[in-house]
Amino acid sequence: MTSLRRAMVEVAGAVVGDVFSPGRSEPAVFVYREGVPEWSSVSVTMPVGETSYAFDGGVHPIFAQNLPEGYLGDIIRKHVAKVYGSGDLTVLAALGRHQVGRVVVTADDSAGEDDQDQGESLAGLLAGDDGSLFEELVEKYALRSGISGVQPKVLVPARVSEKSTLRTEGYIVKASGDDYPQLAANEYFCMTLAQEFGLPVPEFYLSDNGRLFIMSRFDRRADGAWLGFEDACVLQGLLPQDKYSGSYERLAKTFSSFLSPKHRREGLRWLFRSLLVSWAVRNGDAHLKNFGLLYSEPFGERWLAPTYDIVSTTPYLHHDVPALTLAGRKLWWPVNYLKVYGRQSCGLTTGEVNEDLKRLANKLTETADQIDAHIAKMPSFSQVGTIMSRTFRASSQEIVSGVRPQDI
Repeated sequence: MTSLRRAMVEVAGAVVGDVFSPGRSEPAVFVYREGVPEWSSVSVTMPVGETSYAFDGGVHPIFAQNLPEGYLGDIIRKHVAKVYGSGDLTVLAALGRHQVGRVVVTADDSAGEDDQDQGESLAGLLAGDDGSLFEELVEKYALRSGISGVQPKVLVPARVSEKSTLRTEGYIVKASGDDYPQLAANEYFCMTLAQEFGLPVPEFYLSDNGRLFIMSRFDRRADGAWLGFEDACVLQGLLPQDKYSGSYERLAKTFSSFLSPKHRREGLRWLFRSLLVSWAVRNGDAHLKNFGLLYSEPFGERWLAPTYDIVSTTPYLHHDVPALTLAGRKLWWPVNYLKVYGRQSCGLTTGEVNEDLKRLANKLTETADQIDAHIAKMPSFSQVGTIMSRTFRASSQEIVSGVRPQDI
């Protein structure tokens, strides 16, 4: 079969335009249909006021942000190529409405609704002791998983209770993978640190056997309506492959521009705290796609999305470096660099910066204690967990003393 060249674009269940993707040698073009209201804009960077938008190098960033990558991407693209054809637009149309956020790409004949009788219970996901559970979830839900990221993951709908009239938001289920053992527990403790530090996070869990990290989706309101989500690649007009481009200073400027005034100061403080956590745990994957904003309407209130996808990468890549530059450098910066970033890029006071650093130092030690306790219960976590515990304690010591330990 040939690649799909045209597809419809829906926002909140209504068709608002069409996207044309002739091929890599020609720009993709998105055209709004007549009479589309402003609140149906597909992106804060693509308001309805313009009749068409061209983009070179592939489909527009707002559509490309949900293209699956890595393990999941390989499975989906192989299946789609067999049944429908190749190409990014074909993949997105095959995923249909099963994508993150309120914007989806569909083919003319892909108007299927959510399968309300499917889903998984949280208790079942947590207690599942079968080593093949993740593979079974992928087989069942791969084509319902319009989500980016290299780590093995799948979108799993939550089972609807017979007593409930609303569908719950569902879960993002991640597995460790052969290349990155114990990544589920790794992310669980990094996210625990973020939560204890005061960052907004989705609900998250570690399965009883430690093999799965399970996080609630955060792109749906309590009433079932989808929220708009745009990651920093979209906001900067970049494709997913450019997620390691740029700087944390530019990231702060981007959110300063797009966050609503009432959410800007709080959002920038959260951004500062998120960078502090990634620095402290040595997360070399805090790239542009791991920061985003949410909204009900694109030109209404916009706020920073909860913190997600924080892991310690140095247990696997000992000499890993940060994903973006700070002060023009990709290294694990001295604490003073972070203080300057908080004040100059995020607009915080010296008191706020120092308060956050002091709190983080305490929480790092507390979380390291939790990691040590988990190692005692799960010896298989020993190798990764020991490195994480040592890293957390060394970062805490560096914050307090201002001197970097040599063995971090």
